[in-house]
Order: sequence, then C-alpha cells, then structure tokens
Amino acid sequence: MRAAIQTLKIFAQLTGGAVLLVLAAGLSGLAGFPGPIGMCVLVLLNWSAIYAFLRYRQGRQDELAQVLTAAVGSHVPVARAVQSYLFDRPRRGEIDTLLTVVAGIALPLYTYVRLCVGWWRFDTLVDELADRLLSGQSLSEALAAVPGVVSREFRLAAAVGEATGSLGPTLRTTDRERWSADWLDLVPRILYPFLVFVFVSMIAAFLMVYIVPRFHKIFAEFGEPFPFETQVLVDTWNFTGENFLLVPAVLGLGLIAVAAVIAISTVRWYTPFVGRLYRMRARAEFLRALGRLLVAERTIPLALEFLGNSGDLPPVVRRRVATAAVGIGRGDPLADALERAGLLPSHMAPLVRSAERVHTLPLALGELGDRLAVRAARAVRRAMIVASPLLVIAVGAVVGFIAVAMFLPLIHLLTRLSE
Repeated sequence: MRAAIQTLKIFAQLTGGAVLLVLAAGLSGLAGFPGPIGMCVLVLLNWSAIYAFLRYRQGRQDELAQVLTAAVGSHVPVARAVQSYLFDRPRRGEIDTLLTVVAGIALPLYTYVRLCVGWWRFDTLVDELADRLLSGQSLSEALAAVPGVVSREFRLAAAVGEATGSLGPTLRTTDRERWSADWLDLVPRILYPFLVFVFVSMIAAFLMVYIVPRFHKIFAEFGEPFPFETQVLVDTWNFTGENFLLVPAVLGLGLIAVAAVIAISTVRWYTPFVGRLYRMRARAEFLRALGRLLVAERTIPLALEFLGNSGDLPPVVRRRVATAAVGIGRGDPLADALERAGLLPSHMAPLVRSAERVHTLPLALGELGDRLAVRAARAVRRAMIVASPLLVIAVGAVVGFIAVAMFLPLIHLLTRLSE
C-alpha cells in the first residue's frame, strides 16, 4: 500500500511538471513567442537550472561528507566541525537573493522541482544537523533525522561504522561514485533526443495541418497520388487523429511506469537494463556493509539482523536480507543463502565458499563489493557512450523521413510541371 501511494505521488509530480510545462509554453505563445520555439527555450532554461541545482546539491553533500570524515578521523568534536564549516560558508548577499527570487518566478519548472525535491536551503539543513549533534544524538541518528544533508550511502556507512566501533575507517572507504550521480549524467543524454523528437513532432503537426491539405488539393487536381513516403506520413497522422485518446493513454502509462521505477525498489530490481545496474550497485553496497560488520567480529546472524533493520538499505534489499537470514538459521552456508536470496551473483559464490574455508570472509566480501561497484559504474558509463548516439541516430532517422515525405510532393510537382 505504501509503495502504491508513493508511486501515485511521484506520478502526480511528473504529471504536474508536464502540465506546468505545457501551460508555460502556452503563455510564451501569448507573449509573442511561437509555441515550439517558446517551449524549447523554456525547457532549455529550466533544465539548465534544474541540472545546476541537483549538481550543486550533490556537491554540497559530498563536501559535508568530507568534513564529517575528517572530523571523525582527527577526533575533533563533530558538532563543532559542522558549525565551523557552516560559519566559513560564504553568505548570500542581496543580489543573490534577488536572483533566486527572479529565477523562481521566471523558471516555473525549476521552482516546481525545488518544491518536490526540497525547498530548504542546504545551510538550514546543516544548521539543524549541528543542533542535533549538540543535543547528544549520535552521527547516524542525526543524519537519519535530517534527510538530504548527505547521501544515503554515507548514512549507511555511518550506521555501520558506529555499530562496529570503526566509524573513521568506514567513512573513509565510503563509495564516492554514487548511484544518483551516475544517473544524473545519463539522463540528460537521453532527455536531449527526446526533446528534439517532441520539437520535430510539433513541426510535423504544423505541416500536416496547414501544408499537407494544400498538397492534397493540388495532387487531386492533377489526378496524381501522393508519393509513398508522404502517404505513410499522412496515414500515420490520420491514425493518430482517429485514436487521439491513445496518445494521452500511452503517455500516462509511460509516466506511471517511470514513477513505479523511481518509487518502488522491487520494480527497479526487475526492470530490464536498469535492473541489472541497480542490482550490481545494491549487491555491492550490501556486501561491503556485511564485510565491515564481520570485520568487527559480529556473527553472521547478528550482522544480517542489523542490515535487515537498517532503514538506509532499499526495501527490496532488506527483504532479501531477511530471506538470507532464514536460510542461515536453517544451517545453510552463507554463500548458498546469499545466492538464493539474490544478494550474491552465482559466479561469486565459489569465492565466498573458499573465503569461508580459509577464514578471510570479511576481506573477500569487501573486495567483491568493491568489484561490483566498479563494474556498475563502468556499465553506466558504457550506457552513456552507447545510448546517446543510438537515440540521436533514431531521432535523425525520424527527422529525415519527415523531411523526405514533405519535399517529395514538391519535387514531384516540379517534375510534372517541367514536362
């Protein structure tokens, strides 16, 4: 039930953003900008602001994580280190405040994303973190109470480090290449061809409404049929017009699918392509955390219990940890229990069995987790290299077909008149 509610929430946010974009494009048309051009300018400006905001937010989170790691490693009071970090931050001047207000008014989609992600300034979150640390909360408790101040991976590392009594070393080995950072680089490469396709579709709609009927009248007077490519384009347009409800239905289903992938970790786990990358990162995170707990001489059942109750692991991983714990309780070897639970790739299970026999299990789990994390990061970068050119080529093929379909009637008429 909670997953369904979260999916509907994200679906409503995505739909609201799309509606807001259409309304903004309409207002730009009323202000004198053509619809397609106005929409493209709006999308470019808003996306640039959104991307800059998300990158800035990640940079600040990584910056604070380095401050916390350094403070713990040098045995400096963490609360005082956070206060010093906040004090040394440059203050926002009147011009910066004015520019922020202007951007919030002029860039509605950027403002909408800020409202959905979290409007509070990062300095406000850091100040709340310092207050909680001064009140006596542990680092992991304070980080959990102030979402958005650091990444989820860093929160998990803090919890594991406190549980094992090795907070400093655990924070220093936290993965700096985050899952969200990888996808933030990939999404623009996918979004750009999609926006080009939308822009080309608008131009094609204009041609079909205002130009093609004139072509049709001229060809009827000559008693000539349309060229094959033009007729295919016309038939596609007519099919879309006769089934106009199909377009919003497909878009709605697409938004629901995207919302489900974002909101529900189980859906992400089984989604083609995305699921493979997600499984590698989730397994890497789990194996490294389990290895750190075993280094601190935690028993395997207690380590699995700790990770199964951790709110910093995705729900799908926690459920699989519980399944693995049941197998361990039955007396199954660790490698078999993790493999059946889907937390250990089958080709890595023999390595875990060997590590158990030679008593190097914690080290082996950490190394396997690092290997999976590197493979996942490499796979995302390969996807960037492959996906973007393929999408550009596909959109280019669509643009080329529309151009040929619209110019062939002119060429045919000029040829007929020259005879």
